[in-house]
Amino acid sequence: TVSQWADRHRMLSSLASAEPGRYRTSRAPYLREIMDALSPSHPAQRVVFIKGAQVGATEAGNNWIGFGIHHAPGPMLAVQPNVELAKRNSRQRIDPLIEDSPELRTRVKPSRSRDAGNTMLSKEFPGGILVMTGANSAAGLRSMPARYLFLDEVDAYPASADDEGDPVALAEARSLTFAHRRKVFLVSTPTIRGLSRIEREYEASDQRRYFVPCPLCGEMQWLKFERLRWTKGKPETAR
Repeated sequence: TVSQWADRHRMLSSLASAEPGRYRTSRAPYLREIMDALSPSHPAQRVVFIKGAQVGATEAGNNWIGFGIHHAPGPMLAVQPNVELAKRNSRQRIDPLIEDSPELRTRVKPSRSRDAGNTMLSKEFPGGILVMTGANSAAGLRSMPARYLFLDEVDAYPASADDEGDPVALAEARSLTFAHRRKVFLVSTPTIRGLSRIEREYEASDQRRYFVPCPLCGEMQWLKFERLRWTKGKPETAR
């Protein structure tokens, strides 16, 4: 599964994490089921993650990309809100993902090689290619068929890509040729209630939540901010 691959093969660089070193799903256990739903053996075709800020969602998506390059190669399309963010993600996250994993480094040639097929926004490997683009680029969104789609921070996408329509719909059209073998991962922090793309996608899903036990009675519950209590000026007393 993707989570098992990450625990065995993934190293986090200082560019991508405040805790560089070996990736451990146990540090973010709420990501385990999400990552495993992205594994080829799981029947889900679309996985939706509505989340808070800085909880590891992009790294979960990058683990999926690494797993795909290593074990289930195919054409991949990773979409950021705009092309500049796609370039930044490539430099700060995808390049270290490849460089820090021997299994990936042997499959993706270095960009300094003349015939590498490895540029800032395109990484070729045996059996597939990873193309990165922005939701503001219609040309990038219809550049190729894609078995795997990673749509990151979809609430920050423009309403239309170069006046050609909804970027999520344009990107998903790239995957239809793969039918039941496709995987689509939609991720975002929600913005305005009623207008949020990720809220709409979550409401169309089976609406799973991550439950944790009450430290006193053991009752399983999902966290709500209004239930949080702390002494004023002492955040360490939060309970």
